[in-house]
Amino acid sequence: MLGQFLRGLQLLHVALFSLSAIGFLAFWVRTRFWLPKYAHVLAAVGLVVGVLCVYNTPNDTPLGREGPVSRFLFALALPAIVYAFFVLTGGQKVVFRKRFGTSRRCPNCKTPVTAGRVDVSTPDSITPVNRQCPHCGQLLNI
Repeated sequence: MLGQFLRGLQLLHVALFSLSAIGFLAFWVRTRFWLPKYAHVLAAVGLVVGVLCVYNTPNDTPLGREGPVSRFLFALALPAIVYAFFVLTGGQKVVFRKRFGTSRRCPNCKTPVTAGRVDVSTPDSITPVNRQCPHCGQLLNI
């Protein structure tokens, strides 16, 4: 009885994680696959570790017998795990919101503009000095 209950909770956990992963993937596509630099650094470290693991694998192991394509794919496994973990657990969404601020709509042209941002890399953002919408020029109340 307890085993069935725990199995049900495990299936519920998998279902909720899958739904949230779909939402985070949609957000990742909407932000044009943007990730912070430290995620790329972690993936590069994972690639180095993967290449070193493949390099140190003897030829009589299953990975060594399969050929160069399987070794190449095995080396790419760790960076893929780093990116998947970062995106699917929502890390990208949190960092994006902290870096660029929240998106609000202009009351005049209804175009979303980024308010409260830290970085200047978004062209549709509002600075504290310039509180005009970059699309229509209307003064904004933020």
